[in-house]
Amino acid sequence: MVLPVPNPTKSYWIEAAQSPLKDWRSTPELPNQTDIVIIGSGYTGATAAYWIHKHTAEHGTTPHMVMLEARDICGGATGRNGGQLRPHAYSRYLTWTTRFGKEGGLALIKHEMAHLDAFRDMLTAEGIADDVSFRLGETFDAAMTPAEWARLKSNYDAFVKDHGPEADVIRDCRIIEDPNEAEAFTQMKGCVGAVVHPSGQVWPYKFVHALLKIVAEKTGKLNVQAHTPALQVSERDAEGYITVTTPRGSVRAKAVIHSTNAWASHLLPEYKNIILPSLSTVAALKAPADLLKCTGAQQWGGEIWNYHLQIPPPYNAIIVGGAKCVITHYPRDWIKQGDDSKHLPGVADYMRTWGAAEVFEWPQDAGSELALPAQEGGSWTGLTSPTADAFPFVGAVPGREGHFIAAGFGGHGMPRILLSTAHLAPIVLAALGVQGVKKPAMLDKFPSMPQPFVPTAERVESLKDFDVQADIDADVKEHEAAAKLDIANGPRAVGWKTAA
Repeated sequence: MVLPVPNPTKSYWIEAAQSPLKDWRSTPELPNQTDIVIIGSGYTGATAAYWIHKHTAEHGTTPHMVMLEARDICGGATGRNGGQLRPHAYSRYLTWTTRFGKEGGLALIKHEMAHLDAFRDMLTAEGIADDVSFRLGETFDAAMTPAEWARLKSNYDAFVKDHGPEADVIRDCRIIEDPNEAEAFTQMKGCVGAVVHPSGQVWPYKFVHALLKIVAEKTGKLNVQAHTPALQVSERDAEGYITVTTPRGSVRAKAVIHSTNAWASHLLPEYKNIILPSLSTVAALKAPADLLKCTGAQQWGGEIWNYHLQIPPPYNAIIVGGAKCVITHYPRDWIKQGDDSKHLPGVADYMRTWGAAEVFEWPQDAGSELALPAQEGGSWTGLTSPTADAFPFVGAVPGREGHFIAAGFGGHGMPRILLSTAHLAPIVLAALGVQGVKKPAMLDKFPSMPQPFVPTAERVESLKDFDVQADIDADVKEHEAAAKLDIANGPRAVGWKTAA
């Protein structure tokens, strides 16, 4: 597996933020020794550093950390995602219970839903909620076909049957079965029914930069190094150190946290068939303030969907992700592909028409402009990191003493990573023998990390021979079938073919 490409498409999140920490290097030279090396400066790496700090802050025993980033700080998947803090409140329930039983499915949902309160508590405690455009509110799954409505409602009904309507994670969910009411609430033309549930949103790039600044300033023990890819990692030597090699020299560490998500197998080859990148598409549209009532997703079924949110003033941009009715026509160009320097055909033009075509009462003066030119961050590609068994890997790396992993969040990391790295931090600290470790009080009310996330030796071994090509072929076949649906054959979805 190669390193991330050095010239990714520009993202609105990054370009509009204009962060002075973009190319951050805490010191001109790379330190030659530290306690922990964190590889990756996105959401996972930043929260790992934060929780290591919080678990040791009371006794002042925070270990020294060096963070290595191949690109600019948070220039990978987190700086290119959709910004939605959107748990699967019910929609995966039948799939998860088939694999893990009723209580296993419930545990996965509780973990995701807990991220809403966890984000609120953490950002409020650090005083940065407004700085990172954080909001809690409602979201919706808008079913755009009767078949998709049946699928969504069957998951909702199954959850209520198994756990009751007053279960804490479903209590604030509701269904809207009347199409007129569903259209009015969602603002989506053609919606036949909707499920509404709690959700949140955040400016992911600003969030990571703010968090890293807090850890660096409060501890004085975080050294951040942009444009410094990790090329190789060693096993632990006789003195207890792991050597991490970069183009700028090597750094020795007692522990290494691999927070490289889709690129984990670059340094951990045992994951080469288990965690792989895939491309996704996102755009930012100009819009008046508060045009959309809440975040949401349109779902047609057959692998075709969009999702959206609106950033608070003064930015007001609407972030739209998906464009699946376009990209379903060329699935081999993006499924299990990792070159995010490419703009996928037809996506920018489709995104420009999204508001007028899909949203009720879209004002004429809102137009159809991207918030920035397409090549300057108005439309971009990002990476997801699907895994062979559909769950991330968070914990000690089996068979590699001193190595830890938090990767493979599959494009759904926002409601999974924060409490996963909270689980990982004390494991790393215990392995290092750090004294004065105390769980932050804010974590007491949150559930433990789900068992399917744990990277046991048995789990990794069972997946090492996963047939990636067969998986790609099956995924391609599903998208080729979806490409025959009516929604994928209108002028907005296929106009790029004529232009090409």
